[in-house]
Amino acid sequence: MSYNVYLLVGQAPADDGDVWDKIGQPQESYYDDEREIAPKLVALHTTLTAKFPCLSSLSASGDHEGMENSPWADGPMLGNFKHEMGMLAMTFSKLDEVMPFVVSSAHQHGVTVVDPQLEMIFRP
Repeated sequence: MSYNVYLLVGQAPADDGDVWDKIGQPQESYYDDEREIAPKLVALHTTLTAKFPCLSSLSASGDHEGMENSPWADGPMLGNFKHEMGMLAMTFSKLDEVMPFVVSSAHQHGVTVVDPQLEMIFRP
């Protein structure tokens, strides 16, 4: 089990209810989105993985200790990033360390973080 947050590109609606509606739209549109990954999400990925490498890069290098200590719950992370939205899965054991970094990094790139577990929206 992982701790998942959504990453929204573009200005999130001012009304929280509208944000939750956007997240709750049929997931087919997310999974079937074959458009190019949003540049802001690519830049965010670069920032996140510079500090905490993606699991896929650790497994490719045979870094089993790094994989065990990674805050990410799946990889490749870019596989969960689409044109308008991304999903990020984190381990519970590293959540206190990585979540503030995720939020601050997302804000640097103009990306909103939506946390369905805490029912919170972190706008840039």
